[in-house]
Amino acid sequence: MLGPLYNLLTTGPGTFVYHLLILLALEGAAGIAFTEYRRTRNPDQRRFLIAFSLLVLLRIPLLVLGPQHHALLAPLLYALEVASLTIMAWAFLTPVIGRRAGWLFVLVSLLIASGLTLLFFPLWYQMVQAVPFMEYAVFWQQAIWDLWAFLIALGTGIYLLTQTRRNGDPLTGVAFLIIALGNLFIALDQPGLGRIVNLLGYPLISVIVYRAALQDLWAYRQELQTLSERSVRQMQELFSLLEIGRILGESLDLEQTLKRVAENIAHALDADRVAILLRDSSGEEEPQREPDRLRIRVLYAPLLGHLEPPGEEVLPADHPLLAHAVGRRRGLSLNPRETVGHLASFYALLGIQRGGPTLLQPLVYRDQVVGVLVVVSEHSRIPFESRSVRICESIAAQIAAAVENVGLYHRLEQKVEDLDHALQEQQKEASLREAILESAAEGIIVTDREGRAIRMNAAAEKILGVSRERLLGRSVQGILTQATLPDLDDMARLTSPLEALFEMEGKQVAISAAPVRLLSGETVGFIALLRDVTREVQAESAKREFIATVSHELRTPLTAILGYSEALYSGMVGSLTPTQSTFVRIIHENARRLVAIANNLIAMAEAEQGRLRLNYIPTDLALLAAEVVETFIPRMKERQLEWRLEIADDLPLVEVDPVRIRQVLTNLVSNAVKFTYPGGRITVGVATVPEPDGGSPQFCRIWVQDTGIGIPLEEQSRIWERFYRSEDPLRAEAGGLGLGLSIVRTLVDAHGGRIWLESAPGKGSTFTILLPLCRPVPPSPQVDEDVYPTIERALGL
Repeated sequence: MLGPLYNLLTTGPGTFVYHLLILLALEGAAGIAFTEYRRTRNPDQRRFLIAFSLLVLLRIPLLVLGPQHHALLAPLLYALEVASLTIMAWAFLTPVIGRRAGWLFVLVSLLIASGLTLLFFPLWYQMVQAVPFMEYAVFWQQAIWDLWAFLIALGTGIYLLTQTRRNGDPLTGVAFLIIALGNLFIALDQPGLGRIVNLLGYPLISVIVYRAALQDLWAYRQELQTLSERSVRQMQELFSLLEIGRILGESLDLEQTLKRVAENIAHALDADRVAILLRDSSGEEEPQREPDRLRIRVLYAPLLGHLEPPGEEVLPADHPLLAHAVGRRRGLSLNPRETVGHLASFYALLGIQRGGPTLLQPLVYRDQVVGVLVVVSEHSRIPFESRSVRICESIAAQIAAAVENVGLYHRLEQKVEDLDHALQEQQKEASLREAILESAAEGIIVTDREGRAIRMNAAAEKILGVSRERLLGRSVQGILTQATLPDLDDMARLTSPLEALFEMEGKQVAISAAPVRLLSGETVGFIALLRDVTREVQAESAKREFIATVSHELRTPLTAILGYSEALYSGMVGSLTPTQSTFVRIIHENARRLVAIANNLIAMAEAEQGRLRLNYIPTDLALLAAEVVETFIPRMKERQLEWRLEIADDLPLVEVDPVRIRQVLTNLVSNAVKFTYPGGRITVGVATVPEPDGGSPQFCRIWVQDTGIGIPLEEQSRIWERFYRSEDPLRAEAGGLGLGLSIVRTLVDAHGGRIWLESAPGKGSTFTILLPLCRPVPPSPQVDEDVYPTIERALGL
């Protein structure tokens, strides 16, 4: 009963149904492959789509021509059967044997099928011509086709079963073995049974393709789930990074900011302990590249909250992990199995009993380590992933920048306070200077480097009689038109203040002008001090007139006293007793002294009033010097002093005012006598000054030398001042008005000469006068300053 049933598949309608069922199974597999490939772009599904699409195309001729029993086309139909089986085997073998071997297998099989078809077709055609009603099933070629199809299916099934561990699915090999069994039945002349078996194998192939699609779909689903979880995790991490960046940027309260950052780090990395150690910069003048002291600023545990950090310093040298992380300037990830030795002390520092995966990330800013970020996961045994390390690096960079920004802000804030304090002090100083400027009794005008007035006080307004608003911005020469001021370039070269006196609107105004220079020497402006000296000038003029009048009035009776005392002392009017001679001598010397004082006062008054006149005549300076020394012989004897006169042999007559030169020598010798101890020596000399080129002498010199008390160096510049008297007891005892040397210099200068001093305390003094031999032309000019260095070299000075 079963035999007639499956033999129905060998009839025309049965053959159609057989090929139709196989075509539907292959078409279903092609549809599944197309749908899966379009969604996943899986290369395996693309291979299935190509293979089963070709199978559908190859099976269509079998569906159409197979039931018609076209005798002539029998070799072609069997060749299509073998080709379809070959392509299906290629689809499943390629993942196992490789793409190149798979294509080689298909190419060889198809070439063999094509060759056999071309070979078998003429033979079968001749057989059909000889025996018209002969069936292909009894012809020997069909056995070859069936055997070949059997071998392809059998070999594919066995190979796939042997590679089960590799492809993981034995059902594919079983399906090919079923198809091989069906082809075997067909080869053994049981076509109906063989087709029944094939109808089990081909749908199973479709089931296998469907399972592969399901597996791909499941893998795709798992991949999507993994990607989704990873994306969620990355989104959380990104959100944490953004939140940390926002926290670090919104506040300058470092303590609270770091606490919130530690909370976000613990959440982002699923950590049990987060610690932030910062450089302890107290006492450091300059930040170090590698800190030798750290302090825990934040210690956070998700379950316990923020813990109180230990107060003591953390020395990296005591914790090799910290020292290593700080030294390498890169993150350090470790997963210790035991917490012994230095690890135990390090974890104890963080309040952890047992260790776990740990991240140590130095906080580096511009190649300087400002701290260390420590993250510990005590509950996990899995090391931190590289992604966590990168997150830690990013967070550490932000923390380091925030720490430095906060430090910079505090430093800038301190600088602002310092600058504000300095500005206030400067404003106070400016107000004080302004008050001093306005309170000054002298008028003050300050100009810029172009000479334009920029500051002026009330005293200057009063002296000038014009408000400062009208004068500011004008040149100082334009303001002080009555004063003869040099140009700005000459004023900028001044080394001492320029003193001048001018009259303005009936007032006598004294001006003192000088450049304003920076420490570098750059001239930035000028300053002029104005003083109304009208009363002083009037008083000085009255004083000079009084002194001149008194001096003249005194000199007339003193001259008479001096003449009569000389007559009495010389015995011209009779002899005197010793006592009378002593009294007359005292009267004579004091009268002569008063005459000298009066002469000095008169000379000073004439010089100040510009009425000093010199009567030049050829004078024998040797004789004049001898006469002056002779007048002091009694006093020198009285003081037990030696004297000496040094006169050159070739001394010519010199054109001078003999009265004034006598006055000069009298003052110098008088001082020498007064300030030389008993037993000392006084020398007066006169000589010409030889010219360096050997020509005729142009100058002569007079010197007065003593071995007296000498003059200290600090007083030598002041002895030429009027009324100057030394504080030395001997000089104070000697008396005098302090006018002698001032008059000496005035008279020497009036002759166009020069006087200087060489002295040392306890070693005496030498006053040297340099005078031209001939009267200067025009009268009383200053001697050319360039001449004196040459003369001094000639004198050996």
